[in-house]
Amino acid sequence: MTPFSLKKKASRFFKKSITKILPLSRRKSLAVWADHRGWMPRRKVLPFMLLNDWADKDPDAFHRFLWSHHLAYARWYEECNEFGNENLRPTRKMLFDDLKACLIQNGVNPEKDVKSVFDVGCSSGFLLRYMETDVFPNATKLEGNDIDGPSILRGEAYLREHGSKIHLINADMSELQSIMNGSKYDVVFCAAVLVYLNETAASEVVLEMMNHCNKIVAIYSIAHPTVDNSKLEHSEIRSSDGVFYHNIDSMIEKAGGKVIYRRWEGSKTYADGQTIYFVFSKPAD
Repeated sequence: MTPFSLKKKASRFFKKSITKILPLSRRKSLAVWADHRGWMPRRKVLPFMLLNDWADKDPDAFHRFLWSHHLAYARWYEECNEFGNENLRPTRKMLFDDLKACLIQNGVNPEKDVKSVFDVGCSSGFLLRYMETDVFPNATKLEGNDIDGPSILRGEAYLREHGSKIHLINADMSELQSIMNGSKYDVVFCAAVLVYLNETAASEVVLEMMNHCNKIVAIYSIAHPTVDNSKLEHSEIRSSDGVFYHNIDSMIEKAGGKVIYRRWEGSKTYADGQTIYFVFSKPAD
């Protein structure tokens, strides 16, 4: 047996043993404790090892736990998405290029006509900042929410330092109705966030996005590698990390919206390792 196979066997043994020895509540506390110990080896993957059974049984709750406690990929996401145009990931740049083109085709001038923006799952607000400086320079109301408190705090400090108008809110997506509080936004935006919610929860978020939109809802999700997402009868779980492939087209239609642009490229990946599934929609007339 090779050293690599021995390591994998030991890891599997650890996962099975720890889930039998400790209840879920204790393992959740241990994952949070370990993350705050900089010296802890493999602290970014430890939550997956400690909570793998929970991730299988209830992936939606598992992902919410990681994001709300800034664990594992939540910490990685912040580290890999710095402020600054030069740090914008290729697929995000493509998303904004397509969004601007779609707005223009529908009679909306991005630089003049968009006055308000809301970013669902905004992390530190780095995409909102790009929208403020490069996409919608005439916008006076730019807001976003995220469940990840440390990212919100980091973003607020950066934005204050740079004189930004952006307002960040530390709250879960399930609270969108109360967060938006009857306000409507010209652009409601959501990039690679719904993948962490199950089909029911994601559909509810899409409904609230449509209900609070004036001009366009822009959603970026992960592409199913073999089937156009619009053909999925139900959301499917990606086995590698437990995130969801969604049929965003269907969710929009059920929410009363009208799809005006979509782009699906299947298994094709770009320099940032991401796939393409963009869906833009507008409220029904």
